Amino acid sequence: MAGARVLVTPRAFLDLDGEHKDILKKAGYEVVANPRPRALTEDEMAAYIVGIQAVIVGDEPVSHRVLDRAEDLKVISKFGTHVDNIDVDVAAARKIPVTFTPGVTHPAVAELTIGLMFALLRGIPQMDRDVRNGKWASVAGMELMGKTLGIVGMGGIGKEVAKRALSLGMNVMGFDMHPDESFAEHHGIEYVPADELLKNSDVVTLHLGLNTETRGWLSKMRVARIRPGSFLINTGRPELIDEGAVLDAMRGQRIRGAAFDLPGEENQFAVPLLSQENVLVSCHAGSNTEESVRRQAVMAAENVVAVLSGQPKLAAFATAE
Repeated sequence: MAGARVLVTPRAFLDLDGEHKDILKKAGYEVVANPRPRALTEDEMAAYIVGIQAVIVGDEPVSHRVLDRAEDLKVISKFGTHVDNIDVDVAAARKIPVTFTPGVTHPAVAELTIGLMFALLRGIPQMDRDVRNGKWASVAGMELMGKTLGIVGMGGIGKEVAKRALSLGMNVMGFDMHPDESFAEHHGIEYVPADELLKNSDVVTLHLGLNTETRGWLSKMRVARIRPGSFLINTGRPELIDEGAVLDAMRGQRIRGAAFDLPGEENQFAVPLLSQENVLVSCHAGSNTEESVRRQAVMAAENVVAVLSGQPKLAAFATAE
């Protein structure tokens, strides 16, 4: 579909030079770039979507109202792995496919997870704060080697975490509702029930997708089963845990330290937990590496080309076709 107009909203896509832009250019598309230094509002999306054949979208709302103005739209390409900002039911009813970029962020999130483990167990942030405040106090940390890592959610990210943890000399056990036994056998990982994992892990890391079954997965009852003195990492959505139960466990030293990669500035989940000195927080940094952004951008562009050129089998669809 030469001459198609493609609205591109993510600043990360637009501000980065590389192959992703060449893909759209070689296909003969006109790129309509987000003129704002931020994500667009719903009103702005509704205005810019008119006369557009494809959109590469970040966190902007692609709502029923926006889609009402999108009479020429042929494809919605999400620059990311979650499509909860897109009204996929309305898009499906109007036969507008929604694509996304699965898998490209897995190495980046896994590396952040390992980095948070090092930071927690070695007290790196605490020492940095002390030195900057004129205090010299070395922290007696703990080694990851020989520790047991319990991975809750052995999907793509969980598997990448497992491979890295094994290379550090950790023992790894996993819990998943749909165990990949061949992966476990190949890497020497044991799948165990959730209670056993929580009871026997020195570090617990959560890599579950958020849905009705996993919301609040780390409940008050499960928090009580965590081995005393262990560490908790959650680079997934904050809704996976019972915040109050985790806070109580940290105050009582059942959980010795915790780290969270928060999804947004507006998220109030962090407020009470930030009162604890043994809590680390990163700002939605899991997928935010130069390499990951490039992979996402390339895949988002390729998804647009695949759909507009009539080769849907080459695209990664977020919804059933």
